[in-house]
Amino acid sequence: MTIEEVIDRAVQLNQKIEIEYCTRNGRVFTCIISDIRYSSYYGGGYVQAFRMDTGEERTFKVSRILSVNGHYFFRIFWRQIGNDFI
Repeated sequence: MTIEEVIDRAVQLNQKIEIEYCTRNGRVFTCIISDIRYSSYYGGGYVQAFRMDTGEERTFKVSRILSVNGHYFFRIFWRQIGNDFI
């Protein structure tokens, strides 16, 4: 199952989930989100949700979600590997 399928299921079933998220600056944090829906502003690659620990509505880029409920999804981007990859 892909991260997109897991997020689809959480949206459809209105589930609360715990995510591990990596910001564009490389900071990784874990939080529980609820009221998850796809962003009407940014499109399908983003979800909007209520972040329970801060009490704020936030937008998350799906490709930056590293894990859901402790299940990890690995993505390798060429810029992370560098030019020495053979």
